[in-house]
Amino acid sequence: MHLLEFKILIVFFIIIIAQIGAYLALKTKKSKQGKLYLSLGNTFSAGIFLGAGLIHMLPDATEEFSTVIKNDFPFSPFIATLGFLLILFIEKVFIVKSEHSSQVNTKKEKTTFSPYILLFILSIHSIIVGIALGTENQMTQSIIIAIAVLAHKGSASFALVVDMIKSNLNNTLIIKLIIFFSFMTPLGILLGALISNVLSGSVANLTIAFFDALAAGTFIYIAIMEILNEEFVESKHNLLKFTMSSLGLLLMALLAVWL
Repeated sequence: MHLLEFKILIVFFIIIIAQIGAYLALKTKKSKQGKLYLSLGNTFSAGIFLGAGLIHMLPDATEEFSTVIKNDFPFSPFIATLGFLLILFIEKVFIVKSEHSSQVNTKKEKTTFSPYILLFILSIHSIIVGIALGTENQMTQSIIIAIAVLAHKGSASFALVVDMIKSNLNNTLIIKLIIFFSFMTPLGILLGALISNVLSGSVANLTIAFFDALAAGTFIYIAIMEILNEEFVESKHNLLKFTMSSLGLLLMALLAVWL
């Protein structure tokens, strides 16, 4: 299969999986078993995110940088850290400050911004990862990124809808917001593909390396801060959750051997 055809196929899968995650959330919102399945799927995807970022994307970004820039500065870890801090700033500084200001100014009724905050954060992450996939010119690395995206897209959509339900958003608005969210990664892929077609040579290599490292940082953030940190707050099924995270990481490690 040609790389472009693979990316087009992944776009369709991403959109479909996002819709399936939303549908399951609407159907199983009162089911305790459904929440357990979401939790296990989340922790499994956290392991995949950690493995994709640390085992695949960072080393590949380092290799790409080394072909163009001949010095010892750790560009890949530095840019990955910037990606981590970018999402941290958006979630914990910028949005929290904006939400606080809005609540201070709103005296009659407290507005719930939680689902919109989560939608914004996940959308930024999705676009960055999509650009990384769109600029990628190797099938192996594209498969790795695609697996990580697909593993998390459904659970992210599920969690987003659950947050919307808790905030008493109506189903029509929920569907519109999920459709918007499902197109964020494809938008990133399109932008990445356009960038890769315009650029060539050393500039193209640097661009691929930059977005691989940046996406790796957002992967690590989502895995640690958004998934593992939340999932292990409750002490229920912790061993099972840890096992699922380890399996996700092991899968990425095995793919490093096979691909």
